[in-house]
Amino acid sequence: MQHPTSLSASLLLRSYEETLMRLAAILAKHFADSRIVGTDIRDSLMQALASYVCYPHSLRAVERIPEEQRISMMKNLLAPYEQRPWAQTNWILVRLWRGCGFGYRYTRLPHLLKTKPEDASLPSLQKPCPSTLLQRHMADLLRSDRDLAPSFLNSVLNQLNWAFSEFIGMIQEIQQAAERLERNFVDSRQLKVCATCFDLSVSLLRVLEMTVTLAPEIFLDWNRPSSELLLRRLAQLLNQVLNRVTAERNLFDRVVNLRLPGLESVDHYPILVAVTGILVRLLVDTDRATAVLLADPCFQLRSIQYLLGHAEPAAMAAAASATEKRHFSLSTYTEYISAEELSKVDKMLSHLSEESKQAAATTLPTSEEDLCPICYAHPISAIFRPCSHKSCKACINQHLMNNKDCFFCKATITGVDDFTKPASS
Repeated sequence: MQHPTSLSASLLLRSYEETLMRLAAILAKHFADSRIVGTDIRDSLMQALASYVCYPHSLRAVERIPEEQRISMMKNLLAPYEQRPWAQTNWILVRLWRGCGFGYRYTRLPHLLKTKPEDASLPSLQKPCPSTLLQRHMADLLRSDRDLAPSFLNSVLNQLNWAFSEFIGMIQEIQQAAERLERNFVDSRQLKVCATCFDLSVSLLRVLEMTVTLAPEIFLDWNRPSSELLLRRLAQLLNQVLNRVTAERNLFDRVVNLRLPGLESVDHYPILVAVTGILVRLLVDTDRATAVLLADPCFQLRSIQYLLGHAEPAAMAAAASATEKRHFSLSTYTEYISAEELSKVDKMLSHLSEESKQAAATTLPTSEEDLCPICYAHPISAIFRPCSHKSCKACINQHLMNNKDCFFCKATITGVDDFTKPASS
């Protein structure tokens, strides 16, 4: 016979879990309910759901609600980010992934370990508790709904482009303010917004890593009409981020080294491991992604070499003369990055080094008249119907996302065909 105290505790625990699940069902059903017009109420529901997925007990309660409600919740989370508050939505998706991504098992960033957090109970400081069940729902939705995947991912890429561009603009202003003799301080509000844009950039990159890992065919299966454009856009943004963060003695380095109050989260590790997680998943198993990455005009092999501390000779000499600065390398974060993960990065670097050599050896010079008249970076590869004007596929595909008129004559484009220059007689 069960002891009364033990029975009481068991009933109490069951009641507690039942209450958690009922509340989870309410949040999952109504956080995106269009009938709720009060902004404060909608924000409160979203924040409550965001907190719910940070703690193991409440996250498991979300996983126990009926499957139909779970799938509906995930579909609402994957709605396009434009024209709605998206930062909390992105935060929820990141929490469902944290603990699974490349070098993403930390509670606190490496450079902040020596500082004491103001409040250790904050949701952002909880140990990772990913949900493979909700990840699976996300992957199924993106695979099965061919309209959902491109609309969601294009919105994520748009917000990443905005957030990182804003961050770079702000650190330029911060650096200029720090160098002025007459004003050696920076507005604390500006620092907070700058740090927020950086944190948003990192979280958006993690959602992209999550998508690439769970449903890589969305980027790599070119039988899907949107895959090529999504992969090219992703490669372009990854190259831009890498080049900005890894350039020797660059703006990012200078602002990080200032260690200004309010910019504590801004560091090489969080953004570079997020980018690395995407690249490793895309490049290790496919030549298609490699070709797209190398074809991007912004690609620099040096940026990939930087990840493992492989600097160019001139950069190494400069670093040696500046002994106070340690060169970044993923291999130094042994408590955060596993040997298996480092092996994948090393394999990726070898692969890209070999492929870039081969591409350089086989690339024929392109005359100016054969280059895309929009970007002057890629050969002409697409012809528009009915007007017969031409550009590269990357430019016209991106243009058609928001505009159906020809770049040149403003005629409505009804179709785009492949274009190959006729062989000269």
